[in-house]
Amino acid sequence: MATQEIQEYPARRPGGQVSFNISDAAVNAVRRTAGMLWRHKLLIGVTMLLGTGAAVGIALQLTPLYTAETLVMLEHRKTSVTKFEEVLGGLGADMSVMQSEVAVLKSPTFAEKIVDRLNLVNDPEFNADLRPPPNPLLVYLNPRNWIPDSWRDSLQGNRPAIELTEEEKAKNRKTSVVNAVLDNLNVRPQGRSYVLSVTFDSEDPRKASTIVNTIAQMYLVDQLDEKFKATKRATAWLEERIAEVRKEAREAGDAAEAFRARTGLTASGEARTISTQQLAELNTNYVLARTQREAAEAKQREVVNLTRNQRSVGTIGDVLGNGLIQSLRRQEVELQRQMADANQRYGGKHPAIQALQSQLRDLQGQMRMEVDKIVQGLNNEVELARGREASLKASLDELQGKVDDQQKSTVTLRTLERDAETSQTMYETLLTRFQEISSQNDIQQPDARVVSQAAIPLLPSQPNKKLIVILALIASGAVGVLLAMLVEYFERGFRSPHQFELATGVRGLGIVPTIGRWGRLRGSPADYVIDKPLSSYTEALQSLRTTLLLANPDGRQRVLLFTSAVPDEGKSSVAGGFARICANAGQRVVIVDCDLRRKGLHRMLGLENRSGLYEVLSGQAAVQDVVQADPRTGLHVIAAGHGSALPQDMLGSARMHQLISRLALEYDRVILDSPPVLAVSESKLLAALADQTVFIVRWGKTKRETAMAGLKELVEAGADVVGVLFSQVDARRHAQYEFPDSGRYHGYRRYYVN
Repeated sequence: MATQEIQEYPARRPGGQVSFNISDAAVNAVRRTAGMLWRHKLLIGVTMLLGTGAAVGIALQLTPLYTAETLVMLEHRKTSVTKFEEVLGGLGADMSVMQSEVAVLKSPTFAEKIVDRLNLVNDPEFNADLRPPPNPLLVYLNPRNWIPDSWRDSLQGNRPAIELTEEEKAKNRKTSVVNAVLDNLNVRPQGRSYVLSVTFDSEDPRKASTIVNTIAQMYLVDQLDEKFKATKRATAWLEERIAEVRKEAREAGDAAEAFRARTGLTASGEARTISTQQLAELNTNYVLARTQREAAEAKQREVVNLTRNQRSVGTIGDVLGNGLIQSLRRQEVELQRQMADANQRYGGKHPAIQALQSQLRDLQGQMRMEVDKIVQGLNNEVELARGREASLKASLDELQGKVDDQQKSTVTLRTLERDAETSQTMYETLLTRFQEISSQNDIQQPDARVVSQAAIPLLPSQPNKKLIVILALIASGAVGVLLAMLVEYFERGFRSPHQFELATGVRGLGIVPTIGRWGRLRGSPADYVIDKPLSSYTEALQSLRTTLLLANPDGRQRVLLFTSAVPDEGKSSVAGGFARICANAGQRVVIVDCDLRRKGLHRMLGLENRSGLYEVLSGQAAVQDVVQADPRTGLHVIAAGHGSALPQDMLGSARMHQLISRLALEYDRVILDSPPVLAVSESKLLAALADQTVFIVRWGKTKRETAMAGLKELVEAGADVVGVLFSQVDARRHAQYEFPDSGRYHGYRRYYVN
């Protein structure tokens, strides 16, 4: 915390070892936090009380709202009435579909249907124009009304007013009513189911039930209406499309028939089959004729080759299978045998041989004549085969051309017939679809159903006053803690001498607790020292006296200066009380009021200020003439006196030095009550004259920077600052901090009589 910025030193174990205990640090942090909260318990309590009270007041002013709920389930099991598909397909059941249906139920268009159905424009709950004027107190408490209209206009850019027609005003009113209905409507899916929870908030429980049930019914009706509209749109489109397709089918059929008549084709498939069969038969005959021609030519070539060789003429009969030539050939062989026999018997000149030779020549001539006839016959046969082949080839080519033309015409005809069939099929399909869609008008079903009707709620759902109070209590508590932390953070004063010692290095002389209210009413703090010798306040000054005695065991340092950084630190009270304690202990003590600007020490001690320090320094009176004795303790007092000279000149003069030296010789303790060091410059002069300086800091009030600046001024002036003393310490609050001296007087208050 800001007031507890104390350096944490790790605990040391015996032997000099340092122990870093994380649990101890955590405990200390928790303890400091708890102490901070306890110190500011009043602030936290007041904040919680105000916040909770405001929440209770607001909760009591809020109008109770009743929530009615109906459950709508999306149909994921579709009833198949017909086997054909519907125009508007059924809903799915995934999350995107569920969110889409939620958006439909929350849409302004759907809400407008509800407003029209229930005439909510004339309902004051949703139409602000029909409501009575609000409570002036609530209007005043609304922060938005605290902004002047001129400021609001300037923030909005001073937009010019737009004149609206009555129709536009009515439309705007209806839009505001629709928005009010949507604000009170809530639609959400229930978990991972197909059920939508539809709730509506209203000031009237019956109205809430009526509206939410109407929303569910209108949702189902809206689904059917959308399906009917979709069916109507599809029917209208199909009617137009059927007319177009009917025309296209008729034109395609007419084109096919016209082409068929023009080409003479009865049917594309039949014409192609006849022509193909004729072409195949003719091709077979052509191949056969060509084979016959080739065979005739081969036989002709063989016979011609044999006729060229006279010796092979006789073999023609064997080759051709001619019986006449074969018979002549046998006769030739017989004559040749006879000639051979006759030649052996009669010799070559015998007339028998010549007769045989003549017969042989006649026979061979007859054979040649027969062969020539055969060759001529073969030639004729070859020519005939060639002519037949050429004729078939011409017929084949003519038929092939005709088939090619028919095939081209058939392709075109087939295309036209296919177009006609496609158009006819499309026409029949669209006509069938038109009849199916037309029949759907009587069997349409919504894609949802109401699972549970909304009942009239008996208890209000809003506001939850207990929850509001609990949340307000928690929130105000958090705000109170935050405020406490802010106060702690911005608290810039020192809370302990130990804290001051860590910041400056100047030792702490202790703390002086503040005197209670009843103690202050009975007299000054200096009187309280005498009246309550066993009080904690007196004990603090006794402790200061003891500390200073230990710091000055030989008693040489007799001049002690009490000063502070700023006024109202309590230095005069501490100085007066300390002087009385020392005098009451038997010491010869004199206290000098060196604050020539604010003379108040004499009043604290119950004395007069007829003459004093000013008169001594100005030479108007002797020291023994201005010294006054405290009747209660024997303390000698030199008041400030009266005068108008500059205090710096008086306190810095040689007579002031001589006075301090004389008093130091005559008294055991010379106490100087100095003005604040940052307010005036006299304190620096007095600090140079004093043997020891006690720096007073007001607990928790003097800013740290201010206290450190005052200390710096004293050190630079040559003061021997023996230590810092904290005054006006709230012992009870001081005990709540985690400082080494916390609870010094509050924790042991049973030892004191305050």
